Amino acid sequence: MAEPAGFDLHAAWLRRAEKDNKSFIEALAVRLEQSLPGHVQVERKKDSLFSRQVHVAKITVRTGGDCYILENSRGEIVVSQVKEVRGIVLSSREVELSDWIQNLDVELQNLSGHSAQAAGALRQFLMS
Repeated sequence: MAEPAGFDLHAAWLRRAEKDNKSFIEALAVRLEQSLPGHVQVERKKDSLFSRQVHVAKITVRTGGDCYILENSRGEIVVSQVKEVRGIVLSSREVELSDWIQNLDVELQNLSGHSAQAAGALRQFLMS
């Protein structure tokens, strides 16, 4: 059973994601890039062929042997977790939004002190 603080965090994340997927993904990408340099890869694409506007298409967070992937698939958020060993994908599975954020939070807490700051930044972003 999740503790109340964890439940509140995940509920806040889901509310924020449901309101405006595009803005949520953009803000999350910026926050993760700033907090986890070297661990986060953000793919951005143009909205159309001649558009100057770009949007976040995919966020990949690497935490050791795990990758946490969030994709903006035509306005829908699709999240998955991937197990890797030396660059070889052993397994990949789609997960629920709440499970993805909870597992990512745990992984960020397990990383060194620098990434603990990132976990705090992620919590602050989700609760704001």
